[in-house]
Amino acid sequence: MPQPIELCLEDVAADEATGAVRYLRCVALTGRQPGLGIDPAGNVTWRTADALAAEIWVSGDDRLILLRRAGAPAVKLSRSSRQLELPEGKPVVVLGGDLVEVGPRSLRVHVHGVAPAVHPPVPLTERVLGQAARAAAVMAMGAAVVGCERPIQVRDQVPSAPYYEPTATQTMATAPPPPGTPPPPPSASAPVTPPGTPPGTPPGS
Repeated sequence: MPQPIELCLEDVAADEATGAVRYLRCVALTGRQPGLGIDPAGNVTWRTADALAAEIWVSGDDRLILLRRAGAPAVKLSRSSRQLELPEGKPVVVLGGDLVEVGPRSLRVHVHGVAPAVHPPVPLTERVLGQAARAAAVMAMGAAVVGCERPIQVRDQVPSAPYYEPTATQTMATAPPPPGTPPPPPSASAPVTPPGTPPGTPPGS
């Protein structure tokens, strides 16, 4: 069964001197459910009813999906020398290392594997990422290099996925800390699968 995917969205233009957040620890839910999204200004949203430019979720074949909503402003996906302006309403497969551009913001996708819990986006800083997060980032960059020449895949449809969320006990045990407490880094134990692996392999491919 497809499971939620843990990822980081990196604002590549963020400047810590201005207080901007560079990394957001996020979870993409299974199926096309209200969850992770990007608004027309490029802000990352969570389970909002507001108008969105794009949705991010997990398909029934364990692929991370980016979908531009009908009537939404331009959403671009870049992978190495390839670039695509997403067609409205068609799911596009996202790989680790891809760059998503919405409005004035460019977000680099870092895939970390199966999410141990479902939670809203959590800001991370270089100071609190820690050694495990740095290792995961290196793995993600290596995976991106392996798959940099892979074509960007646009689908007419994807296999549907039932909505799945870890149990309340699991979520409470691994939920983000209260405000003011440095959040934990992404799961170091969740492997980043290099692109190019066949269907049925762990998420992140």
